[in-house]
Amino acid sequence: MDNSNVVSMFEMMDSSNRGTISFVQYKEALKTLGLCTEDEDLEDDGHRITLDQFKDEVCIHPASQQAFARTF
Repeated sequence: MDNSNVVSMFEMMDSSNRGTISFVQYKEALKTLGLCTEDEDLEDDGHRITLDQFKDEVCIHPASQQAFARTF
């Protein structure tokens, strides 16, 4: 998975082109990518997630670091 894949995933979730996704969408994306388990407690602070936040969060997870290391 590279940066363009992460951007594409975000854009699919942001179908209304608002530039943000909900916390629920964000958490489900992390589960889909294998970066979050069902047991992991991520706290919803009520804010929406931007593309930059999404990329930052996906890139800091250990499982994704190897994939992103190949893209830079």
